[in-house]
Amino acid sequence: MSSAIYSTPDFRATEFKFQLLLGVLFPAFLVATAAQRLLQRARSHGEARRPSTASVVAEARENMLIVISYALIARAMLQSFARESRAERLS
Repeated sequence: MSSAIYSTPDFRATEFKFQLLLGVLFPAFLVATAAQRLLQRARSHGEARRPSTASVVAEARENMLIVISYALIARAMLQSFARESRAERLS
């Protein structure tokens, strides 16, 4: 009697990589969003200010998730168009 073991990628490792990515990207996007809002306030010193509709944290999270989704789409497209390694032809 024989048994077959099919291995699948470890879900915990994938989840950890995703959480690590979020932990690295979120502070960067938070700083970028806050800096953008501060510059916008400084530029519109004399003009009437528009109240921002979302908090800085929510906007940074939204931008981060958009970037991650684009990166995943690009990776999937690159993998679908990747060349398969072919055996060399002997001439």
